[in-house]
Amino acid sequence: MTARPHWFPSPRALRAACLALVVGSLGCPANEGLDPPADSFFYPVTLAASPSGNWLYVTSSDFDLRYNGGTVAPIDLACLRARVEDPTHAHCAALPNAPGIRCVGDRDQPGGFVCESRAFVRADQVRRISPYAVDSAIARYPDRTRLYVAVRGDGSVTWFDLDDNGGLDCGADGPLARCGDDHRVGADSAQSPTAARLPPDPSAISLDPARGWVLVTHQSNDVGLPRVSLIRDGAVAGGGGAPVLLSTLGNLSPGLSGAALLPRAVGSDERSTWVVTSRSEASLSFFQAYPGNAELRDAKPFLYRSAIVGVRGLSGGGNNRAIALDPDASRHRAFVVSRAPEALLSVTLDPANPMAAVVADVLPVPLGPSRLVVRSVAGHTQVLVVSFDARRITVIDPDERRVIGQVVTRRGPHQALLDPGPTQPFLYLVDFLDGALEVIDLRLPVDPASPGTYLRRVLTLAPQLPQE
Repeated sequence: MTARPHWFPSPRALRAACLALVVGSLGCPANEGLDPPADSFFYPVTLAASPSGNWLYVTSSDFDLRYNGGTVAPIDLACLRARVEDPTHAHCAALPNAPGIRCVGDRDQPGGFVCESRAFVRADQVRRISPYAVDSAIARYPDRTRLYVAVRGDGSVTWFDLDDNGGLDCGADGPLARCGDDHRVGADSAQSPTAARLPPDPSAISLDPARGWVLVTHQSNDVGLPRVSLIRDGAVAGGGGAPVLLSTLGNLSPGLSGAALLPRAVGSDERSTWVVTSRSEASLSFFQAYPGNAELRDAKPFLYRSAIVGVRGLSGGGNNRAIALDPDASRHRAFVVSRAPEALLSVTLDPANPMAAVVADVLPVPLGPSRLVVRSVAGHTQVLVVSFDARRITVIDPDERRVIGQVVTRRGPHQALLDPGPTQPFLYLVDFLDGALEVIDLRLPVDPASPGTYLRRVLTLAPQLPQE
């Protein structure tokens, strides 16, 4: 059976012990002796890009508890792009202490290369977090940029202030320094105005930077546990305020998973609305964050579920994972990855009337789909579905209902992210099992008869080079 990255470590006893500790709010065990590597990845699960497009932040989960924590590592994107464009590119100006880049040909991908990850990581800025990170997201505020990482191991959202040189500030100083307690939201109820703690099993983060909201979903099936949390970041008002856990909600659908922020309707009030999938129920839940109204002497923000819609017309339909919106906002459409059946769902949405959500189409995808990326190419929507078990990325045109192509990945494809550059030339993919970062070429060929490296893996950053 293929390992699944959202599970706890594969040994059953260790997984059960860790779960028991999390539910008891005691945190997961960790190896307190061996420091993690600062120049490579180990069970990477999530990645996020700086708004400037200069840095990629890769989070490793320490899934097998080999080390005394996971890490967040800044990757020099300018260096990465230069290496793809020019195979002779030998050094990175932003990383003066990095060794010359050592690369070999990719035996599994003609025309591709495998390079040592240490040549691209700013090792002096790698920071240590607790094990079992699951998701990350970045928000730009008036005077700073922040990275949030949801961590199961200590029941927190660990946050970082970023600079445009790859710097990571999480209350720690020095390579592999452990992030400070004051940068772990939800781990200590004393830091919350409502004495709340982050519930177990965080699954996904979705942001509304304009309002400072950080929404966290939780995939627990325990009826006694909250399943969605709301954090407010004081940085939205400028001056560097810290994020605070405001509230958690229970009595919701079990197994809440992916979340997407809906566009704010014209003429609407200040509420922010998210649509959330479930792994355990054939439903879509809608949540709204209300910031309060000073004129009504109601200044207390809160979160509530505004609607729940059944996912109908499917065989089961009760194992839905990631969700993303169509980049063409006029389409009022979302795409959902389902594992029952294993398919891509097209869902029509009306932000003004969530109860009108309808599954409009179902397209089959390879085994074990879990993540997706949506982009616009020459005015046409493309959906890229990551299938962990099949080791494939399937590129789909949902309007023409056809597969454009498939990308063969390494052993454990997990979260993917489009290059933040204006032309989005590459797709970055963390490989959970191989501890690698894969670069997929999305540049359209000039001559369709000679596709070159289009939809192929052109570069892989790995801890070690394969033997010749």
